Amino acid sequence: QEEATYGLHNIHMTEEWVLKLATHPKMLKPLQDILGSNLILLDSRFICKYPTKSDQDAFVAWHQDVRYWGVEGDVISVWLAVDDADLENGCMQVIPGSHTLGLLKHESADKDGNLLSSNQAIPLDLFDVTKTTPCPLKAGQMSLHHGHIVHGSETNHSSRRRCGYVIRYIATTTRPIVDPDRP
Repeated sequence: QEEATYGLHNIHMTEEWVLKLATHPKMLKPLQDILGSNLILLDSRFICKYPTKSDQDAFVAWHQDVRYWGVEGDVISVWLAVDDADLENGCMQVIPGSHTLGLLKHESADKDGNLLSSNQAIPLDLFDVTKTTPCPLKAGQMSLHHGHIVHGSETNHSSRRRCGYVIRYIATTTRPIVDPDRP
């Protein structure tokens, strides 16, 4: 269970059924509408958040995905819900419009339980946390979010697992960059 939280990284490279899912025309159509017809599947992973005991925290701190990829250009992440995701089991929450703020400073989180491997978090004074908007999904539904959108999720306080398949796509015009602050 501990190893499954951010497990099965880039399994689309070894499991044909996962590659077929990530490249299905119904998956690619909305991405092509945003990024153009020439896409690269940058990264994928299953992310599962298990129920926690009352004395534990297991959350994803506020962050921007593009901080982790070392690219200049648009990164679009697909969250494909494997399980129902709601507020009780820690669905993703976003700050609408925050993708227009550019890349924000990330620093070490000051709260224990951050599931991000680098333990980074965006300081709360850099965006308007009162605009927090939950993104609940039913199993089989997907959401798209830009690599610059500020997002995170709270602890799973339910008795249910919350799992999703996250797939990141870029346009072929995206370029690698050297980012000294990249974790």
